[in-house]
Amino acid sequence: MRLSSRSYPHPVVGNRDDVPGAAFQVVLGMTTDKEAVYIDADINCSSRTINDLVRAKDAVFALHIECSNTVFRRVVEFADPKHRVQISADNLNDAVEVNAFAVAARDLFSYRVDGAHADYGNAQFRVEKGGILALGEGRVFDLDPEFDSLRPIGSIMAIHEAQEDGDLPMRVNFSEPKIQVMLSKADFSEYRRLKPIEGVSMALTTTIVLPVLIEGLRIAKDNEVEYEGLRWVRVLRQRVEDMGLKLDQDALLLAQRILELPIRRALAAAMRYAEGGEN
Repeated sequence: MRLSSRSYPHPVVGNRDDVPGAAFQVVLGMTTDKEAVYIDADINCSSRTINDLVRAKDAVFALHIECSNTVFRRVVEFADPKHRVQISADNLNDAVEVNAFAVAARDLFSYRVDGAHADYGNAQFRVEKGGILALGEGRVFDLDPEFDSLRPIGSIMAIHEAQEDGDLPMRVNFSEPKIQVMLSKADFSEYRRLKPIEGVSMALTTTIVLPVLIEGLRIAKDNEVEYEGLRWVRVLRQRVEDMGLKLDQDALLLAQRILELPIRRALAAAMRYAEGGEN
């Protein structure tokens, strides 16, 4: 969603020379942890008109957050110029576009903004609720969240709940830009519950991710036409190259190197968990 340099039916602060006497500046930042992505916005609006409207609750600041890779889209409204948004890490991946702006919180029937371009004269405008009053320069973040056990390949694999009912085995679809792993509804529920527990997450890596990665490495090595050009194939090949390895090596050994010896780490984590449980 690109907001800048558009034509609006009324003057918009920050849009070209609509309002040369004011600015709408936004500092955007993004951080992540194991479970969430945090987007921080610090808005500096020099328009007295906009600030007065926000204080009167006739306008609000807003962030539009969009991730085309996951088809995630959200608009978050707030009144404080400094605001943090928390989003589950499962909802965002790769490029995340963030735009900040101010919008009308109600219908404005005689809107005028101080410092507007002389071409607007003394004209007044009707701005409907949700209409853009000010906008800042957007930013695109390249996101590769740290998913603990999935960290080394978190950007190429996603685990989902199967749509069908029943006791189903794990299935994998390699034909998408990101490898799609489907678990039965019961298995997925347990997976979501256990994943955050230290000492258990590594066992999940060994059980779920390791065999999928082995097959993915085989596909990447064989250059199968069906999968050529997919993002996960490109990323996996680059990962192998960056580690100084070669795709023609044994896939089991490669997968364990990429996952940083998951069996050893799973055993160590399980031992710590067991010893903690005995105390």
